[in-house]
Parts: sequence; structure tokens; C-alpha cells
Amino acid sequence: MFTKYARFVAVLAVIVSIIGNSGVAYAARGAVPSVSAQNIQPPRASQPQLLDLPALTIPPANSLGVQFVQVTTADNVSGNGTIIDHPLTNNNPNAILIVTPNWNPGGVGGTFDNRPIGVWYNGSRWLIFNQNGTPMQVGAAFNVLIPTAGAGVFVQTATVSNSAFHYTTIDNALTNNNPNALVMVTPNWNPGGLGATFDNHPIGVWYGSSKWNIFNQDLAAMPLNASFNVFVLPVYAGAFVHIASSANITSNSTSIDNALTNGNPNAIIFVTPNYNPGGSGGKYHNRNIGVWNNGGEWLIFNQDGTPMAAGAAFNVLVLVPASDIFVHTATAGNIFGNDTILDNALTNSHSNAIVFTTLNWNPGGAGGTSNNHNTGVWYGSSKWHIFNQDITTMPVNAAFNVLVPNPDTSVFVHKATAVNTLGVGTTLDYPLINSNPNAILLVTQNWNPGGVGGTYNNHPIGVWYGGSKWKIFNENLATMPTTAAFNVFIPTPGPGIGVFVHNATAANISGQITYIDNPLTNSNPNALVLVTPNWNPGGTCPPPACQYVTHPIGVFYYGSPIYKWGIFNQDNAAMPVGAAFNVYVDANYKLYLPLILR
Repeated sequence: MFTKYARFVAVLAVIVSIIGNSGVAYAARGAVPSVSAQNIQPPRASQPQLLDLPALTIPPANSLGVQFVQVTTADNVSGNGTIIDHPLTNNNPNAILIVTPNWNPGGVGGTFDNRPIGVWYNGSRWLIFNQNGTPMQVGAAFNVLIPTAGAGVFVQTATVSNSAFHYTTIDNALTNNNPNALVMVTPNWNPGGLGATFDNHPIGVWYGSSKWNIFNQDLAAMPLNASFNVFVLPVYAGAFVHIASSANITSNSTSIDNALTNGNPNAIIFVTPNYNPGGSGGKYHNRNIGVWNNGGEWLIFNQDGTPMAAGAAFNVLVLVPASDIFVHTATAGNIFGNDTILDNALTNSHSNAIVFTTLNWNPGGAGGTSNNHNTGVWYGSSKWHIFNQDITTMPVNAAFNVLVPNPDTSVFVHKATAVNTLGVGTTLDYPLINSNPNAILLVTQNWNPGGVGGTYNNHPIGVWYGGSKWKIFNENLATMPTTAAFNVFIPTPGPGIGVFVHNATAANISGQITYIDNPLTNSNPNALVLVTPNWNPGGTCPPPACQYVTHPIGVFYYGSPIYKWGIFNQDNAAMPVGAAFNVYVDANYKLYLPLILR
């Protein structure tokens, strides 16, 4: 990538563009802030303005589809709908979306939407909408799946020949004569952007006479030309039938007991009522449903508070998590100008993968190569690349810790827009981090999310908290360009996984380095460490906190006699006392010698 022109040529096949995803507008950052907690001076605005939520867009390893959570905000609500902004659906009237209401994504928040929902295309964007015309509430959330195209992904339209009474019959080789098929459906008001037919009723699927049918649970007549997005699930570990019983019903909810969802508030779950699983029995469920998390389990619930009926059955889909962490080393074979090309199963041919990187000066404690440049990631020619924002050639042997997290609620893309960006920063609006000054975020610059667009931001970046929201900002106080995009991850600790804030102090600083003292990294040269500067951890600035980190940073391992990992300024500038960093450590990674590069 030698010039912007070259970058655009590399992605010429991708022609749609992403509109901004999230944020709250804040005023420009002024002079160096006071260290007093009562006098913090980063960018502020007189009246914060809520904006739309970013999409979660990591594809699962098996390519069932791309999933994300859509949260309605003041900026993305339009009448009775919420506007979706995603590269796979923008300017694509033939996109197919499967939608399930999510009361509290990530186990946070809680907004009801007790209405039959559907999707429709407005000429450039898809919307989730309330079929009865009721205004869409700010704060309502929806799990969205864009399934990978195939024989089991199609639109079913009710016609005179395939409909009777309150149902329309599906005629598909994957479902015919298959009472155990699992079918997901979502009403589509105008498939292909054409037509317009409401079906303002709770719907479900049922099996009879060798075929599956989509039906209105209240037995209302099925309108001619009513259409539905259909996804026939393949045999898959995360696809199953859940049946409500006295053992799992609590009030208006039935709890799902599955290893993929238990203890996982970030799971993204899709549900369609199934009248008679396996073609036997039959239980109507004339209610608008959704999913919610109680802190330990996910539950399917009736939005109107009506008690859940025993025997009600639901087709459920949970995408099986897929993640990877590895060391990537730039070599003569994978360097192209200022790029080094990644080769990984979770990122190859996945333009919507979300990738995080931190320079690793000496993987395994051996060697040592600096890359004193602001970096980012970009997608082109079916691969993700790590690149130098200033177009400087990538040095041979430069190494990077690379993380591709699980595709769940904790990962998203944020795009700076004219509305959410002012001065040096862009503001995030996301339930898992709003009003949480102790949240820990990892951020990597993304030149072209979804393989679309392309904006350079050749500046060191960090995060800071103020006004109940987190912001991404340029640490050198340069103006943040609109359309700049960032991959964001809200990690949680686990076995061998550390998530914490590291504060640079006089005791742990040596020149340009601040040494981490943590049991997961001490005496462990093979630990993989990723970092993001955090201007004011906890939202406060006790002296001497709130220090800018105005240099490209990286991590390195110092052996004898220290045996610790350090965070360092690549240009050898002194590390300021009070600088702070969000740190993610994976101590499970094993780097075998001789060094195996992936």
C-alpha cells in the first residue's frame, strides 16, 4: 500500500460504503488537562447526543453467517423502525436478515418491544420495524444474522397456490419430508425492495402433510404476498429445539440449558417458535417473544409478561464461538510495501473479521525488531493486512501479536462520523461500556471495515472516559477524521486470560519502558500481550494520572534479571509517569522453538 490510490485499487470490487456506527459528539480536546479528578479537561460537549450502535461483524469459522446486535438509538430510529448500517446489507435489496429481539445484550440494559417485528428495505438501508406502526423505542435491541447464501436461505412469499387459511407452505428440498428440519423465519415487508405487505401477527412454523409451513399464531388469515426470510439450519452444534417445561419455566420465561449459552452473557441467540417439533404434538404460542440473560442463563420470554406455557417449543440457533490468537511476523514473502499480509483461517476471505494487533518486539523473548509507526489493519485480495499508516515500508521481522476474538456481543466496529466526532475524538455508545468508567477496551484502527471505504488516521490512539461514555481519541491531539474506523473489544478474564489496567509509575519505569508485574506474564516469554492506552482509568485523574501517550507503542520481554514484559515507546521517548494502558494477556499460547510463524 504505497498510496491511497493503490489501496483503493486493491479493494475496487467493493463499492458500497459504511455510514457511521456509533458515538456521542464531544467538543475538541483543549490544553493538557489538570491532574485533578475534579478538573478533567478532555473533549467535552454541552449536550451529549445518542447515536446508533455499531455492528458486531465477526464471521464464525464455519461461515453460517455474520451476526451482530442492533441497538436502537436516537440517531438510528426512523418512525417505527431502526436503520441497520452494515456492508453486507447496505445498498443490497436482496439481503436476507434473521432477527430476534434481545432484551439485554451482554446482560446489560433492558427494553421491551412487545410488537410483531419485521424487516424492510428503504432504497439503501434495511430497517427492523414494528409491524403495527408503533414508534420504535430507543434502547430496544435485536440480534441480527445475515446467513451465508445457500439452498437453505431464501424468501418465502404467500401466494394463492401455496397458502391456505392462516399459513403459507414452504416447498424446499431441505424441508420437504423432513419433520426434524429446523427453520428460522423473519417477516420481510418488501423483498428485493419491491412490494409491501404487512403480517402484523406473532408467527411460527409447523410441520404437516410432508412440508413445513409459516403460520400466524392467532390463526389470522395469511395475507397474500406476505413474505418471510427463511433460514433452514444445517446439522450444527448450536442448532437445537428448546421445549418449555415445568422444570425450566419461571413466570413469563423459559431458560435455555446449553453449554454455548450458560454463563455467556455475550452469546447472540436466534429463536423461532416451532408448533410441533418432529411433526408431533402441537402448541400455539401467540405471543411476541425475545431473549434475555439473567446473569447465568439465557431465557426465551413473552414480551407482554404472560406466563410461559409448558409445551411451547422453539427452534434455537447459537453460533459456535471461534477465536484465535497468534504471532505474525513480517517476512519477505508476506510484505508488500507498507503491508504485511495475515494468513489465518478466521480472517482469510472474511472481510467482516475483526482483528486486533500490538507490535511484539521479540516474540518468545528472542530477536528484536521495532516498527516505529502508527499501524492499523485493512482488508483486500481476500486477506487482512497490518499496515503502517504513514506508508513507510514494513520492516522484515517486525512481529505482531494478533487476536481474532469470538464473534459475540463484546466485539464491534466503531466508525467516526460528523455526528459522533468532534475535535480529536469520537464517542462510543454501547451498552456494555456506557456508564462504566472501569470498562476495559482494546482498540485497533481498521482502514476499511467489511472491505469497504478506506480512511487513514496516522496518529497514536487511546481511549478515555467522560460524560458516561467512552471515546477513542488521537493522543497527539490531532483532529479525528470522520469515517475513521476502529475495531473495539471488551474482553473478560478467564483461565489463563488476564484483563487489567497497567499504570506506569516511577517504580516500574526504565527509560522508554514500563514493566508489567503480573503472574500471567512474569517469567513467561511466550505470553501474548495486547495493549491500548487508557487516558483516565476509572474516569478519574489522581496525580500524576491522565498522561498522553504520543508515540507508537509495543511490548517486549526482558529476560534475566527482570523476566517481565514491558510496554515501550518505539521511538525511545521517555515513558511518562502516570501513563496507563488496558492490557489483555493470553498465557495459554505456546510459542515453540524454533519459532513457528503463522
